[in-house]
Amino acid sequence: MDPRMELEAVEAELARRSLKRFVYAAWRVLEPSTPLVWNWHLDVLCDELEAISRGERKRLIINVPPGTMKSLLVSVFWPAWEWASRPQVRILSASYGDRVAERDNVKMRDIVLSPWYQRQYSLTLRGDQSTKQKFTNSDAGWRICTTCKGAGTGDHPDILIIDDPSKAQDATSALMLEMVSDWYSRTISTRGATRNTAIVLIMQRLAMDDLSGYLERMGGWRQLMFPMEYEPDRGHYLDPRTVKGELLWPELFDSEKVARLKRELGPYGTAGQLQQRPAPEGGGLFKRTWFKMIPRTDVPPMDEMSVICRGWDCAASEDEGDYTAGGKMAYHGATGAFYVLDMIHGQWGPNAVNTNMVQAARADGVECRIREEQEPGSAGKAVVKRRHLELAGFDYLGQPSTQKKEIRARPFRAMCEEGNVYMVRAPWNEILLQELEVFDRGSYDDQVDALSTAYNECASGAEIREVEIRW
Repeated sequence: MDPRMELEAVEAELARRSLKRFVYAAWRVLEPSTPLVWNWHLDVLCDELEAISRGERKRLIINVPPGTMKSLLVSVFWPAWEWASRPQVRILSASYGDRVAERDNVKMRDIVLSPWYQRQYSLTLRGDQSTKQKFTNSDAGWRICTTCKGAGTGDHPDILIIDDPSKAQDATSALMLEMVSDWYSRTISTRGATRNTAIVLIMQRLAMDDLSGYLERMGGWRQLMFPMEYEPDRGHYLDPRTVKGELLWPELFDSEKVARLKRELGPYGTAGQLQQRPAPEGGGLFKRTWFKMIPRTDVPPMDEMSVICRGWDCAASEDEGDYTAGGKMAYHGATGAFYVLDMIHGQWGPNAVNTNMVQAARADGVECRIREEQEPGSAGKAVVKRRHLELAGFDYLGQPSTQKKEIRARPFRAMCEEGNVYMVRAPWNEILLQELEVFDRGSYDDQVDALSTAYNECASGAEIREVEIRW
């Protein structure tokens, strides 16, 4: 045998045993004029994918920034490497759009059909079933691509690869995010039951309710998360970096390139797409450092307050769905300061909502105004009418609103940014601050909406200098 062919055969056998070696060997098929630049995070991903191939794991979430070879490694090289040893494996891949899904399908097929792969692994594709969307090999293995919004293919894979199930533009659309979660729960979660399917999700974080966040809350998933700039408090034990801000892949993304990306993406894009945190560090529209935390003893007496109000954002689903929140605020006219005094928060049915509102009104006293966002239509009017009866003797009003929650929150946010909002230290602080930090990308916004209602009422009864609203 020609020594060069013999050496190639040895390299091919080593590549069959090691995904990393396979990537090095197959790289020239896809990128013949571009040298491969390797990084430590690719070693970690190769080890994790090999563990899945050995059957040691079945559920893996990978959160890494775009441009870090995530799709090439997971959606292209890994499936081709699988077929080198297990050509019978059936692979289903899904992405947010046809073009992206087909792109990786075609790249894998290009590797499999390359002269190098054919010489070493002798895998034949069936000519009657070789398209961009689906191709089948002579051992009954197949690769099919689909989107994360459709009804699914009906096929049952051994490996399911979900690569970027949502576009970055979908981050602010609760409907689009929910559509992807529904696709997974109704179509995909049972698809591989008969074949004990291994599922890998690889994506950049976009919102609290993106598919990664949805699956994390379900539990049972192993998760790898590597931000572009190292954050010690969120460090993964497989991340070798130790210095805050240390870059993930400086050979490809140096400090100048990362700085440019951060300017282009803005705070939310940087937090989600680069840092794998679906809200900027310290907060997005609201930052926790804006709130001056004080003991209750530092709050002026209630009889010195110009306006006191508890705002309510009510839901009616017990132990599920949205929360009911009642936030109490006061305005101190002598100093121009606003105080967040209390927060009531829970998932209650209609009767429990009424009970909690009445109890809060009695505890707050008649000096405290009560304002509730009135839902549109006759149902909202009926709720407000009932509240008037149950809260007789108190200053209660239902307030219809056609504005979005983030619009209603703008005046409150502006005052917080000015540093004129104080918050009483209490057990409810942390949950409230977390919700404020991720507003308007979080799973819940009930407490923020309740405080916005209370603030707007307090501000309407006070002479407040104009504050510039920077959104």
